[in-house]
Amino acid sequence: MYLIDTNVISAGARAKTQAGIGPVAWMDLVTWMDEASDVLFLSVVTVAEIEDGIVKAWREGATRKAADLAEWLEALVHLYGNRMLGIDLAISRTAGKLSDAARGRGHAPGFADILIAATACHHELIILTRNVRHFEPLGVPVVNPFNELPQLPHQR
Repeated sequence: MYLIDTNVISAGARAKTQAGIGPVAWMDLVTWMDEASDVLFLSVVTVAEIEDGIVKAWREGATRKAADLAEWLEALVHLYGNRMLGIDLAISRTAGKLSDAARGRGHAPGFADILIAATACHHELIILTRNVRHFEPLGVPVVNPFNELPQLPHQR
C-alpha cells in the first residue's frame, strides 16, 4: 500500500503535463493510480500543502488558478475520503524520532516531509514521491512512480 506525496498527487492538478514528466510517464501513472485506488492513501499534510498553494494564488491575484486548485482539492478530499490519513499522538512521536535520526545523519528535512514519512511508517506504507532524496534520510521506503511503477498486489 502507498502514501502519495504532495508532488505526485499535484501533478494531476493541471490539464497539461508538468515540466520534467513526459506524456507517456504521466499517462502510465494516471492509469496505474486508477487501478491502484484501493491501495492509495493521502496525508492531511498534503491537504495543508495544497491549501497553502491555493491561498498563495489568491493572495497573488491568480484567481483562476486558485479557483481551479480549490475545486480540484475538494474533488481529492471527496475521492480519498476514508483513505485520508490524519496525524495523531503515535505519528507525532514517530515524527520526532525520524527528525532526530535524520538530523543525526546530517540532514534537515522539512517538517511536512517528516510528518508524511511518520504517517507512512505508522501505517506501513511506501511513499510515492518525485523527491526520493527528501525521504531517504528518514529511512522510509520510497518509489518514484515516474521512474518505475510499483506492482499492485494483484499483479504479483
